[in-house]
Amino acid sequence: MTRGSFRVFKEAIMTKEQKKAYQEPEILREILHRVLKGKKFTLDCGHHVTIGHHLGNDITIYNGKDLKFVCTLCSY
Repeated sequence: MTRGSFRVFKEAIMTKEQKKAYQEPEILREILHRVLKGKKFTLDCGHHVTIGHHLGNDITIYNGKDLKFVCTLCSY
């Protein structure tokens, strides 16, 4: 392992305090379900999704400066 790659690896390790700042995925799930359930959206890929519908498309969210929403068929 080179020094450069070790430094990158070392920076990726979170402290206990940093880990405490993150909430459990159940919180995000509850928020999305409460706010978006039953709403219909056109995704960035042009496909459609109905949130919380058992036959709805699955979606992928690309996180960055701007969020991007695509169906899982188009995310590959």
